Amino acid sequence: MATLQLKVQYFQDSTPTEVPCREENFVVRELDFALPVEQTALVLIDLWNVHHIDSWIERAEAVTKEVIAPLIGRAREYGLTIVQAPSPGVLANFPDKYEVYQGCTPEPEPGPPPSWPPAEFRNRQGTYACFRGPRNQEPGIDLYWQSLTGQLDLSPHIAVEEGDFVVGTGQQLHDLCQERGILHLLFARRLCDQLVYIGPRLRGSRHARAGL
Repeated sequence: MATLQLKVQYFQDSTPTEVPCREENFVVRELDFALPVEQTALVLIDLWNVHHIDSWIERAEAVTKEVIAPLIGRAREYGLTIVQAPSPGVLANFPDKYEVYQGCTPEPEPGPPPSWPPAEFRNRQGTYACFRGPRNQEPGIDLYWQSLTGQLDLSPHIAVEEGDFVVGTGQQLHDLCQERGILHLLFARRLCDQLVYIGPRLRGSRHARAGL
């Protein structure tokens, strides 16, 4: 079985028994992982073409073009499963452009709304409007996103190729991993020059970073 040799970093929040277990004694460790290629997927998160912050999209485009796009090419050469997760907003903008993997788990039936806290509080309406998050307070971000309505899509430096999978929910990703026997996930995200490794328990009990 072909393997991907990966050097993984993580922050160890414990110490040897002879060293006091204090934060100043914690260290960054490196481990050498040999990941079976057929059990490993590269998951691409929110690699967008637009954003309401001009400087943000400038940096994101540079990282996507110079780091992530070459990484995807190498991952394809190795034979890793490529999973595109551009966000539900992208998939809603272009319902006919991307073939979304549906998985095997049906959508859950909506249940009754919770009785507590009150709906007005949950929605930050009425007397609770003052507790809205900063993006929903003046000046907010809606006025910037309105000019980008319908434009949110994958970066022009990223292409969905034959054999890639497109997912819009965590459940779809879980079903895909189960179907293909994938245990190890490498996440690449905009403005991130490191991969995040999660495996083999998908709920993230083992998080580490792998340098690109």
